[in-house]
Amino acid sequence: AVQRGDAEMQQKVNRVVRACVELGPRNPILSIHDQGAGGSGNVLKEIAEPAGAFIDIRKMLVGDPSMSVLELWTAEFQENNALLLAAEHEAAFDKICKRERVPYAVVGTVTGDGKVVVQDSRD
Repeated sequence: AVQRGDAEMQQKVNRVVRACVELGPRNPILSIHDQGAGGSGNVLKEIAEPAGAFIDIRKMLVGDPSMSVLELWTAEFQENNALLLAAEHEAAFDKICKRERVPYAVVGTVTGDGKVVVQDSRD
């Protein structure tokens, strides 16, 4: 198998991360996790540990809306990152992403109950 990256999108993402870091204490990114092996199920669970999270799997941006929940949860999408954002700075993050033309989706919230709950909003 040959992995083909999207160099242009990676540069855009790098500009988003840099712009956020340059905000200093108003940086909306609390944590960032590259999605490698394990897929969304791995990266989303790890970024929310130990606090727990509620995740709506259908809010993920995908090219094929017919994918099953299992496929979405385990697919190893290339060039994807999971970010834990400070809710009070989400508008600043949105503005930066729009400026750099980087698509993103808010797929869940941290709950604080120690459990990861995944919902399929199509159910």
